[in-house]
Amino acid sequence: MTTSQPRDSDGVVIALARAPHGLGGYLGFRSTSFAKFDDLIEALTEYRAVVVVAAYPIVVRALTKTLTSKYDDPTVIAIDEGGSFVTVLAGAHHGGEQLAVRIANFLGATPILTTASRVSDRIALDQAPLIKLDRVKAELQARLNHGVGLTIVNPTMLALPQSVLALEHQGPDPVKLVISDRVCDQELGDARGVLPTLTVGVGCSSDASCDEVRELIATTLEETGLDPAAVDRVATIERRVHHRALSDLHQEIVGFTPEQLDTVPIPTPSEVVHHSVGTRSVAEAAALLASGDKAELVVAKVKSQKVTVAVARRNRLRGSLTVVGIGPGSLDLLTLRALGALRSAQYLVGFKRYLELLEPVIERGQVVKPYAIGQETERVLESISLASDGNRVALVTSGDPAVYAMAQLVIERLPINLDVRIVPGVTAAYAASAATGAIVGHDHVMISLSDLLTPWSAIEARVEAAAQADFVIALYNPRSKQRTWQLEKALAIIGQYRRSTTPVLIASRVERPGASTSITTLEEFDIEVVDMETIVIVGASTTAFNQGYLYTPRGYQGAR
Repeated sequence: MTTSQPRDSDGVVIALARAPHGLGGYLGFRSTSFAKFDDLIEALTEYRAVVVVAAYPIVVRALTKTLTSKYDDPTVIAIDEGGSFVTVLAGAHHGGEQLAVRIANFLGATPILTTASRVSDRIALDQAPLIKLDRVKAELQARLNHGVGLTIVNPTMLALPQSVLALEHQGPDPVKLVISDRVCDQELGDARGVLPTLTVGVGCSSDASCDEVRELIATTLEETGLDPAAVDRVATIERRVHHRALSDLHQEIVGFTPEQLDTVPIPTPSEVVHHSVGTRSVAEAAALLASGDKAELVVAKVKSQKVTVAVARRNRLRGSLTVVGIGPGSLDLLTLRALGALRSAQYLVGFKRYLELLEPVIERGQVVKPYAIGQETERVLESISLASDGNRVALVTSGDPAVYAMAQLVIERLPINLDVRIVPGVTAAYAASAATGAIVGHDHVMISLSDLLTPWSAIEARVEAAAQADFVIALYNPRSKQRTWQLEKALAIIGQYRRSTTPVLIASRVERPGASTSITTLEEFDIEVVDMETIVIVGASTTAFNQGYLYTPRGYQGAR
């Protein structure tokens, strides 16, 4: 499967003016000072969330020049210069209230939360993943805030996510909220909310234009009463993914090979299409394949001169799985992208100890799924299952997801219709190196000494090759209660090619409570100080000290 999609900007939260020391690092956002009023205006139009430390009238004047609608405005948090109050001025329901509470906790300040739903302790409609609400949302919210109930009407029998089901509650004169992608269904209740459940399959000739594709899609949706707002993405044959007729639609485009498409049972196969592109259907098969199991074809293929369109409905919200590298453990080494992925997830899955490190950034309503060490496959399978059921899932790993972690396992087991994203993180080797200088400053390798998944003969050969080639060698999983001899054997192999005085860095619990680093040599190495929370980095022949720092210089002076 090939995917092409518009650029997805990870919103950056910035602190302006005299930001309290450490606030940006704690929350994982960039701190920027401003000297001009125009800088604040620019920030309010550029970023998804802005924290302003300044006199409130300054912020209010800027907002009067930039606010457009509650759906497009950024989250704006204002902090008085004394750091006593943290106030949500905009974007309360898309993360503003949670962000304000976290900042207030950090500062020891009072959060000022004034939305009616917060005051009345009611769920806000804005917090559900509804991409459209046909009636005036403010009027409905006002009714809910005054104590009426809410009933969900589900005419197309979608498997609704928990974030939508949570809106339903008992009360007098309940609001009827219809969840449907059909326009006519709005008559079944007081309002209609739309979830992104439709996939449009498109087949087109090589000389088709974007206008032709767009027109046929619009006409088809209008004539069948389907809401364009419910269209989640476009699916096609792989060779058309980057064709301008589709790429100019500004929709996510999913492409499949002819072999994949030909496995899908469809109502109107075409031998002409099979002779041309190697599959009996493009539009219908692509729409169904991109929609996953239990999808239904709600519009069979509709043809114009150069374009064919079909529409499928998935029975549940499309989920996503993000494998998040949280770095070595300290929150200020979380990347902005990792922090954003963690915040947006409904479920957090991972090794229990890693999830405990994230407790300060886990928000109310997020479901945490902790696992014991050794349950890597179980973590991956539950993450995939939750995401396949329409949830946003973050599978948490320490360091980087691809460095002796979970990314490979996820990709090996990835079903065809599930979106996955890998968010990189700071590895243990690089965090350990930085703690004492730059021992990995030149060519280096990472080798795991765990022979639970890799035969020792292969590990031994890699250690010897790296030692002979004079790489800096970072040894992961060096020693455990059960594996007591592998590290000693590896160091003996390395010692055949290195001086006995070669520097060795021992780093334990890097960037975590109880962290320690020590520098020794191959000759003086004490194997008893090493456990599974330790990384051992053996220097190259050029590794040296300067002003108390350990480093491996760039260049080849002195190297064999």
